Amino acid sequence: MPLKINLGQQYSPVLMILLSTIALAGCSFFGGSSQNFSVSSSPTGATVRINGQQIGVTPLQYQVSRRGDLLVEVEKPGYKSQFRQTSRKLSGLGIADVVGGAVILLPLIGLVSPGAWEQDPSGMGFSLDPDTVSPTPVPTPDK
Repeated sequence: MPLKINLGQQYSPVLMILLSTIALAGCSFFGGSSQNFSVSSSPTGATVRINGQQIGVTPLQYQVSRRGDLLVEVEKPGYKSQFRQTSRKLSGLGIADVVGGAVILLPLIGLVSPGAWEQDPSGMGFSLDPDTVSPTPVPTPDK
């Protein structure tokens, strides 16, 4: 009588782990190259520029690129302009790429895709201060 070995039951946990890690490696390629970014201000109605390009007025939501940092400027007549900069951090998909790539020792190719990153923070709130410019003194003629 031939000996029957059922490899499926014996190796199924290992096979499932291997398939899962392969699926994780490179998944950030499907994450998209843009994300929502919100800007609010008090008072509302301030002009918003992102990287020097006028986008709209507050409050607003805008699709921004996941590549590179953003320089956000908010200005309103009678108020001091404010600038802030975002940075990038690994997204959830990027973390999955790191885990999947580390476990199966594949190059972490997903980390070069924009989906592996996200803007941090994903929104900003500005409290604008009144512009209190003192009037220029008028010179008096000397006698």
